[in-house]
Parts: sequence; C-alpha cells; structure tokens
Amino acid sequence: MRIFTRLLILSLAIALPSCQPLFPLFRTLPDTNKHVPDQNIILFRTSTNDGITVPMPVRFQRQMLDRVNQSLRNAGKEPVIIRSWCPCDSSLVLLEGKDLDLLNISGKEMASSTRPSGGVEGNPPTGTVSYDGASNTLKWEELIAGGSPNYILTLPYTVTDGKTIITTPTFELPTTPTTQPFIVAITDTGIRPEKYPAVNNWFWVNPDEIQQANQDNNGMVDDRIGWDFVNKGKMPFDSNGHGTLVASLIHEQLGNAEWVNGHVRFMYLKTFDANGKGTLFNNMCALSYARQKGAKIVNASWGYYNAHKSALLDYFLRELKDNQVLFVAAAGNTSPEIENSWLNLIPQSSFRNLEINPFWPANYSLSHDNVITVTTVHPKGESPPSAHSTRNYNAYETCEDQNRSDRFVNAGVLNITQKKADCNVRDFTKEPPVFTSGSSFAAPVLTGKLAAKLGQNWPGNQRSVLLDALDQLPPPVPGQPVLRRHASLESQINKGVFIIR
Repeated sequence: MRIFTRLLILSLAIALPSCQPLFPLFRTLPDTNKHVPDQNIILFRTSTNDGITVPMPVRFQRQMLDRVNQSLRNAGKEPVIIRSWCPCDSSLVLLEGKDLDLLNISGKEMASSTRPSGGVEGNPPTGTVSYDGASNTLKWEELIAGGSPNYILTLPYTVTDGKTIITTPTFELPTTPTTQPFIVAITDTGIRPEKYPAVNNWFWVNPDEIQQANQDNNGMVDDRIGWDFVNKGKMPFDSNGHGTLVASLIHEQLGNAEWVNGHVRFMYLKTFDANGKGTLFNNMCALSYARQKGAKIVNASWGYYNAHKSALLDYFLRELKDNQVLFVAAAGNTSPEIENSWLNLIPQSSFRNLEINPFWPANYSLSHDNVITVTTVHPKGESPPSAHSTRNYNAYETCEDQNRSDRFVNAGVLNITQKKADCNVRDFTKEPPVFTSGSSFAAPVLTGKLAAKLGQNWPGNQRSVLLDALDQLPPPVPGQPVLRRHASLESQINKGVFIIR
C-alpha cells in the first residue's frame, strides 16, 4: 500500500510539476528507520497524596504495566517492559517490546500547567486499560496524550571533513551559584570549555547541589552544571563540537553589559552523541529538567522530519509555555535521505518549505506562541549592498540548504563576517578549523540576542511580545535597527523579519 501511494504521488508530481499549491499533498511518508525500533514513550498522569497533586509513583506504574501486559497477552501480543525512566521526571517512561513502535497508544488530555515533577507517593491508579485489535490501539487512561515513537533526532547543519579532537576535560566544576540567574538551557552535544575558554565564567550552577550529592533528590547525582542524558552522567562533555559552537554563538551576542555578565548563565544538557544523533526521549527529559530548574530560554538546534507531530512533544512545549519558558528552534536543513528517495521528481526547493516537509519542533511555531523558529538568510544572487552600508542589501533569501516558510519560520539571521554576508560560520572545534552552515547556528544567534537585549527586563515568553520588544529598541548604530524586515523575505519568513549576527 505504501509503495502504491508513493507511486501515485510521484505520478501526480510528474503530471503537475507547475502546481506548487498541490505540493503540500506530497508530504514525505514517515520513514521507519527514523525512530528507535520496538520503543514507545509514555507520560503517566498525576496522582494525589493527601489532596496534593503528585507524580504517579513507580510502584503504581509497574502495577499499570502488569495490567497492560495482561491485555496484550489476551490479544496474542508480546508483553512490554520499562526500558528506562527520565531521572528527573519519573512520569516520563521509555517502554520497549516487540513491534511496540507500531502500536498506537492513546491516553487522555490534561492541563499542562498542573503536572508536578519528582517521584513521591500517591493514590493507586484507577483508569482502565484495553486493547483494540482492529486498530492495533492500546487504550490507557492513565497516560497523558498517548504514546510517541522514540524519534531519532539530528542536528541541522552541514557535516564537514574536519576532525573533532577528543580530549579529557580540563576544567573544574564551579561551586558558586549565581544570584537570580537568567538561565539559557542548551540542549545539544555538550560543552568543551578548553576549545572556547570564554564560557568558563558563564556556567549555571545548580544551587540545590552544592552541599551534598543529589541534595535536590531529583535522581541525578552531582548535576551541578546540567546533565549528560546520553551517558547518564554529571559531566556534559562535548564529543562532537556542535554544542560548543552553539554556545559560542550565544556568548558572542551577549556583549559586556554589567547585568548580562552578572546574571546570564548557560545550563548544558547533553542530549546528542559524538555522531550528532539524539532521541526524542532524552530531549523531552532535558526539557523537563530545564523547566524544573527555572530556565528562561531553551535553545534547540535539532529536530526530525515527519508528516505528523508528536502529541507528547506538543504537551512538553505547552508545559514550557505555562512555566514561562521560551523555546528557540532551528528551522532545519536539507535531508538527502528523504529528498533522494523521490528520484528528483519533486523540486529540491519544495523540500525546504516547512509546509510541505514538516520539521519538528520547528513546525510547532504556528500552534505555540512560545516557540520561535529561526533560519539563515543571505543577500540574493549578486545583489549589491546599498550605497550607505554593507549591512543593507537590495534583496535577501534564505540559504539554499535551510528551511523556509512564511507561516512557520519567525526570524532569519544574516551572518556578517569580515564585511561579507554569507551562509557560513567558522567551526573552530575542528582540526583544522572549517566553515560550515546550518539553521543550527541561526537559532543560538537569536537566543543570545534576546538574552542580551531583553533579559534584564524580560517581557515573558510570548513570541510576538519579544519580537516587538526587539523592534522597539533604539538602533545601536544609526540606521541599523536590531530587528529588521525586508519585502524580499516575506514569502520565506513571516513578515520578512531578520537580525544581524
């Protein structure tokens, strides 16, 4: 059936190559190798203890799983096991079992602002469990939003030939928390301060982990500056380089203002391995950690392509919104695996349109006003600079390998290096240093700009309010406003908005 559907779509693409409005019908089919086989993510609903809303205790979760497995066995299905819990959020659970990724798991909706964190005792669950063989659906009332495949996430940037030199971390963990920190959580490959020593003064320090290990009882021993969700350890060491480059781009925008130096701090949440691969489970766990610890901004230079959104990730983003957390997402880059599978019968540029080829979490920007999706722009063609400034061009466009959409993309970033505007950034984490590009490196520029310009009088996490606040700032240089708009970008970025790096 899938082959027939794809052939039908390709036939339409051949017959109607000029019908751009029809391309949204050609959304790429979910690829089975883009999630971890035999796994599913679930989120348990809350329980109560003496009238207080608390997470469902693990022992009750196990009781529920026994009931689930009985239903599955009765239907001739294989039982499932709990593969792991999120260490800081015991309600978030990774299940594993044969063909579990093909099972539909339905739950119930719940107000996102009411869910606490931790793992304390509560009342036993009372919801029902049933399996419908016709739809291959497990109905599990004690879950929030149902299950989600454990999608494999990527970092949207051009992989270069430079080598990442792996060395042993040479820095000591800081011990002094910052008073009233403005926390920027970086969910990425970690940090290598020996490659960018400037970050040494910008570490967030967990005030609840100073006197003794796991003082905050969150299941994460010595999580003083963040956490390594990949290797389940206290040191979020960067074995790839991407996270260090992202941190440097945020830091680059901060400047030397007294308030910024004294309050903006980086929380490092390592969710991607040395190969730049991550999972949705680890990243949602990191989002829960950032929310619990009071992050103001989460920088998310990652994502995955799929025709359908994850209801669970949707829920976690709503939780961030309700807790006043801004989520800055990369718009995404070219995906040769997806695009080559269509035998070049659909124009490559169509895959760069988020309305046709959804990239999550970037595509949540339309439904979540605490999400800002960012891409990179450059001067269009040979468009010469305007006479009065090399920072003003007659026309712009998004970089060829990066995603665009006048509905889903909220801002662009124009790289200006040595009075030249292009799509590349210098990756100093490689030996020798190389130039690379990607929306991965646009998101942190906006993250840093927002923290530097608005952090002291933070107006909240609503996208329109933040962009309006940037727009109302006095130009740092006459004729050079912080937030810009250009008509040539309006078909690729909402309202043609961009900033300059």
